[in-house]
Amino acid sequence: MIELLFLLLPLAAAYGYFMGRSSVKNKREDSKSHQNHNYIRGVEYLLNNDRELAMDRFMAYLNEADPSFETNLALGNLFRKRGEVDKAITMHTSIAANQKLDVSEHELAKLELGRDFISAGLLDRAENILLELVEIPRQRTDAARLLVRLFEQERDYKQAIEIALKYRDALGSSILSQLSQYYCEVAQSDLLLGDAPKARAGYTQALDVYPDSIRARLGLADLLLKQNKFEEAYKLIKEVSVLRSDTGLICLEYVLRCFPNKADPNLRFALDDLVRRTKSAEAMVQLTEVVELSSGRDDAELMLLNFVKEKPNLKLFSALMRLRSKESGVAANEAILQLKSLVDAQIASNHRYACHRCGFQSKMLFWQCPSCRRWDTMKPIVGLDGD
Repeated sequence: MIELLFLLLPLAAAYGYFMGRSSVKNKREDSKSHQNHNYIRGVEYLLNNDRELAMDRFMAYLNEADPSFETNLALGNLFRKRGEVDKAITMHTSIAANQKLDVSEHELAKLELGRDFISAGLLDRAENILLELVEIPRQRTDAARLLVRLFEQERDYKQAIEIALKYRDALGSSILSQLSQYYCEVAQSDLLLGDAPKARAGYTQALDVYPDSIRARLGLADLLLKQNKFEEAYKLIKEVSVLRSDTGLICLEYVLRCFPNKADPNLRFALDDLVRRTKSAEAMVQLTEVVELSSGRDDAELMLLNFVKEKPNLKLFSALMRLRSKESGVAANEAILQLKSLVDAQIASNHRYACHRCGFQSKMLFWQCPSCRRWDTMKPIVGLDGD
């Protein structure tokens, strides 16, 4: 019996070892299964546009993953995107201080730390890190881009221009449109200080770096109009409408300033050209008013009816009611004018511009969206309620 027990000991040990391994394996598999569940649920939430829940799941996934440089870096980034910048700074600082990292990993951790500091508004600390990283070729593009963003956030556009020009090759052609906006910002500041020649030079530089700049052309046109150089100003405004067909609402104000006399036949030609290029409802209304003045109400109404058929729009409908009220009896005229006042109230309450990136809407034009901070994304709203 004793001998049998001794013979069974190795078998028992083997069984115990196997069961132990099996138990550990099962626990690992359960842990891995739970990890995968969090990851899959995170993707599902992301697809359903539930960003907060998605980030919760991804953070749970990363917390359960085996600690590594990549997972810790990603977890810090998720903290930052959730607005928990202090946690992101703590995590990325810890990673950057790890002496076991190789050089490139250390640089990446510092780059993310720079992003954390920008998000936290600690711009001096971010600047110190990024000025160091921008001298490293493999980090130059990201560091230069963040430096430009940092100086933009500080509204130090001259410094942003300097960085963008110095690292222009690393940043690529995508920076040029943004760079032109910085020149325009500086020009606008010069104009507020009463230095028109300096402002003109700034707008010209904006066009040099980005020849398709709408804002620079409008800025130069404004300077020319103040000098009563109407023909030169109109040439620039026409270029704007040629470059972008969605600028009718923006160009209209300048066209009317270029031709201050409504009886000027050139105004009709200019408005007709603007309508043809941009299909702006507000430009159509102005054109019919000029036609009414020069050719009579019947011609204006016929033109307006054609516009309404081509482009159903509240502004055109309001203009048509104005013309119809002039040819109706007293009672009908009063009813039409009451209806027109309701339509006009609706028009007045509508926003005129919207950011095509984030959807922010406004009654006035911003060159930088106040919501998403993107440049040149605010466009006139089109459609029944728009232009």
